[in-house]
Amino acid sequence: MTNPNILRAARAIAAAVVHGTSDDPALEAAQQLDELGLLAPSTDPFSTPGRNRPEPSPAAVAALDQCRRAKNVADTARAQADGMPGKPDVSSAGGEVLFVVHPRSLADWKQWMHALGVGDARGDSTGAAMTVRCTYGGVRARLVGVGVPALYGERLDYVGRRTAVRP
Repeated sequence: MTNPNILRAARAIAAAVVHGTSDDPALEAAQQLDELGLLAPSTDPFSTPGRNRPEPSPAAVAALDQCRRAKNVADTARAQADGMPGKPDVSSAGGEVLFVVHPRSLADWKQWMHALGVGDARGDSTGAAMTVRCTYGGVRARLVGVGVPALYGERLDYVGRRTAVRP
């Protein structure tokens, strides 16, 4: 069975080519096909005439604003972090700024914590990295120190050896 719209489409194309009034007969033919409803609809259901796109929720607007602010803070922080130790990688995702650093010593880690205004916040250890949550530039931030638990372990071993030697 053939498509019954083929004949209608052929007539519309012929009319546009033969009797068209514009300099672009292909565009005129496409417009005719669209007016006859012979073209596939747009993939966006809200682009159909007569349908309105719903207003975004206040929560969605707030989340978008938070993501934009985090991106701006990360862009600024990236330039400021260049002189800091530990090969910093600064990015943003989900409305949060992420600082991933590879400190060579506990002094480097403390410098990062001080620069971000973390203070004496308690971090969570994954065994391979230490994560400290804070606020930086008015947005949520996470400082991830790769290798920091090992640095603390070395420090504890050093202190343990020093106290074990004393009589």
